[in-house]
Amino acid sequence: QPGLLNTRGGGDSPFLLQRLHQLTTALAGGHFPVRWMPDAAYGDGYPFYNYYAPLSIYIAAAFRGLGFSFVRAIHLAQLAGFIVAGLGTFYLGRRWLRSDWAGLLAAVAYTTAPFHMVNVYVRGDSLAEFWAMAWYPVVLLAADGLVAAERPARRRAVALFALAYAALILSHNISALIFSPFLLLYLAVRLLPARRRTADAAPSPLPTLGRAAVPPLAALALAFALAAFFFVPALAEQDLAQLGPVTEGYFHYSNHF
Repeated sequence: QPGLLNTRGGGDSPFLLQRLHQLTTALAGGHFPVRWMPDAAYGDGYPFYNYYAPLSIYIAAAFRGLGFSFVRAIHLAQLAGFIVAGLGTFYLGRRWLRSDWAGLLAAVAYTTAPFHMVNVYVRGDSLAEFWAMAWYPVVLLAADGLVAAERPARRRAVALFALAYAALILSHNISALIFSPFLLLYLAVRLLPARRRTADAAPSPLPTLGRAAVPPLAALALAFALAAFFFVPALAEQDLAQLGPVTEGYFHYSNHF
């Protein structure tokens, strides 16, 4: 069908058709969560979704389930990623800078960032990484709300953060690894004012600081629990996959600076 971006010069966009077709085929066969491409490897099958974060393809599968073609479902998944990234950045920028115009400028800058565009229009097959970048501002926004939440709204803030961070892990595991240290640093910086406020009120601020850290720790634990169905088998079964071809030679990270 016309309309799928041909990125074979710098990417592999046709792989998205294979991934979406095989995910929907497995879902139709009653498999959830999907771990296997039943028709890949010349019919022998391939454990693609056991190791590759699947959420972005599930999003495309949802549009396929609504009756759209495979190509249109991929288009709509890409469009939805742009919308989530733009809205998340807008609300985050507005919260940080207290200005609708600042939020709009941040959203436009993030949406048109070169790497964001490259993932769709050059690499093509990197829908997973594209969606991970969409979750980045959403996770930060949820983290901001989590730290600032008062007791009545704390459970809701914990749940929202857990869902956002789990979505990041389930979208692209490498992006989650890259982003997580910055997220932890941001949470630590946001918790420091709680320590300073209690420095004069008690001999030691550590108990109060410890209480302030409970919601973020609970939210992180819940996020890992939500995403465990994917990353626990992937880590436990690494010895069943040949990782050398995707981590050595040309694909070694040191060759791409």
